[in-house]
Amino acid sequence: MTTPPRAGSAAQSLVTATALLLVLLVFSVSCGAPASEAPVRHAERLAEAERWEEAADAFRNLPDQVASWRPFGSWRAASIYRDELKDQVRAEEALADCSKRWASNDWGYVCRVELGHLRALRENHRGAIDAFRGAVELRPRGTYAETCLLESGRAYLALDEPAQARMEWQELLQAFPSTPLAATVALELARSYDIEGKQRGAVDAYRALVQRFEGHSVVPEAQFGLGESLEQLGELEEALGVFRLLVENHPNPAAVKVKVQAVERRIARRNMKQSGLGGSDRSHAAQWDADQGVAPVGDQAVGEPMEDID
Repeated sequence: MTTPPRAGSAAQSLVTATALLLVLLVFSVSCGAPASEAPVRHAERLAEAERWEEAADAFRNLPDQVASWRPFGSWRAASIYRDELKDQVRAEEALADCSKRWASNDWGYVCRVELGHLRALRENHRGAIDAFRGAVELRPRGTYAETCLLESGRAYLALDEPAQARMEWQELLQAFPSTPLAATVALELARSYDIEGKQRGAVDAYRALVQRFEGHSVVPEAQFGLGESLEQLGELEEALGVFRLLVENHPNPAAVKVKVQAVERRIARRNMKQSGLGGSDRSHAAQWDADQGVAPVGDQAVGEPMEDID
């Protein structure tokens, strides 16, 4: 059985599958493939000619004489609906049909995983969880089991169920302790506490991530999240220190500079309020705002909370 393409990227899987068919066609021409495979070659020629509707129909209805190719054809038709015809409704229907008809086949497994991705893209998060969990139950140690658990957790988070999301990710880490997704999962776990409003738990999770995965690409994102969580806890000096150190290492330094300025203003405002700024000093406060570049609308009085800055 030909190894199926990775389901993590629809475009990548399509390219891989097309290359597979082209290799088959070259081999057929040079070595004389059996005439029984003619329906497969015909379907691919339709695709090469960009006659997408006909190609999808041909792949989806491969005859019994090429029975071993029918699971692949079922997946190929679904990929054409999704990637070439941009018809997400028919793509979802075709992937669901493929995953049911060929559940024990590698291509049926791929269809189930890609069905989860498509449903998540269409914001059908319950349906996505059903597909991802179905793939894990079908093949607990399957090629895409780690991806399925990561994505099912993300779907639960999109449904505002962070505790259930963490259960998915903890299952992933327990089942696959050496997973290359460990750093990504750690970031998702920390964010889940942040989204849930459990800022102390988020701080602890972000710090653990930074220490464990030093040098990993997710670390700057974790440090930014750490700074925001500290800011929400009112630990402004510590948050400012995190943001200042992050300016040179974050992929979006402009966003970090905005946070540095925002926290600096909050600290200055807090200090002015604590020093007993009274009503008679409002003109001085307004001038301070102007000097600091603070907008007069929505953030007028020194000592009042700042509006959120993304």
